[in-house]
Amino acid sequence: MTGTVARVVAAPGEAPSALEIQVPEPTGNQVLVRIHAVGVCHTDLTLAAQWPEQGLPVILGHEGAGVVEALGPDAQGLAVGDRVSLTFDSCGTCEFCAAGTPGYCEQSITRNYLGLPGIRSGETAVTGGFFGQSSFAGLALATDRNTVPIGDLPFELAAPLGCSVQTGVGTVTRALQVRPGQSVVIFGTGAVGLAAVMGAKLAGATTIVAVDPREDRRALALELGATHAVEAGPQAAQAVIEATGGGAHAAVDTTARADVLGQAVLALRPRGTLAVVGLGAPSADLPVMLIMARGLRVIGVIEGDSEPAAFLPELAAAAAAGRLPVERLVTVFTDFDEAWAAAREGTAVKPVWLPAG
Repeated sequence: MTGTVARVVAAPGEAPSALEIQVPEPTGNQVLVRIHAVGVCHTDLTLAAQWPEQGLPVILGHEGAGVVEALGPDAQGLAVGDRVSLTFDSCGTCEFCAAGTPGYCEQSITRNYLGLPGIRSGETAVTGGFFGQSSFAGLALATDRNTVPIGDLPFELAAPLGCSVQTGVGTVTRALQVRPGQSVVIFGTGAVGLAAVMGAKLAGATTIVAVDPREDRRALALELGATHAVEAGPQAAQAVIEATGGGAHAAVDTTARADVLGQAVLALRPRGTLAVVGLGAPSADLPVMLIMARGLRVIGVIEGDSEPAAFLPELAAAAAAGRLPVERLVTVFTDFDEAWAAAREGTAVKPVWLPAG
């Protein structure tokens, strides 16, 4: 067991607080990573408020980056000292992993949400293994499946690659397969939405429309490659139709709000596709007749339909070369509480916490 400090949710609805923990040595294909940076995501905030009481205390955090400190005897493709980004875990053997879409792994719930045994604080069991990592800590146990070398990219830029950036870019380039000359509309310009804007630019989309209620976020979207910025509201779909000359080829919704999803469907041209990536409303009323009459598609997308082992190095290379300006999204914090508040209040697009030591 190795001691470190983690930020844990100790009671329902509480913000994470500091706690000394002991992390077991890696076994099997596990990897022990010293965390140097970790992004704070709205998924962390959402699940901190909803985590079952019987699973507390729990360590959240799922955008970790750091250095490999130790390897289990069966871990492959990594070495102690490697600089890595952590992402979601998967089994590697089911039909979805074999098809290169591990986000839909048959063991996804077990590996990413049901907890990793062995982490303790004194005599108290602490739930770890969130997204296969629980990286709001000085040390995180992952596996060789969700630990990806990222070369010399700074840790604060490598951290968000593991979730928000691969989700946004991958949704556009992999799930929607946007081609040069096509049009894309992105509803919601948080970290995932702005990554989708950058992905659309990388894909060669001619018209990229960003929709958001906040003027500052719309302005940033324009700086990152959007050609148009539209204020969110009932008029948004019509504004998108006008900007794209008849509707977008592809739409990305990051909000999971029922009213916004309806606008996203209306903003598509015939045979267009809406990708739903947000975590929010469990259901929404959609115009079924319009979807049928126009031949529209509505698809759900997990983690950008990516294969992280291949996709994260591509993203890291694009960021290092300046083609994917992740640094425009990131605000670095050395104080965890300030990073958490920035995520909760929306004062930073992607807060990234640097754990001490």
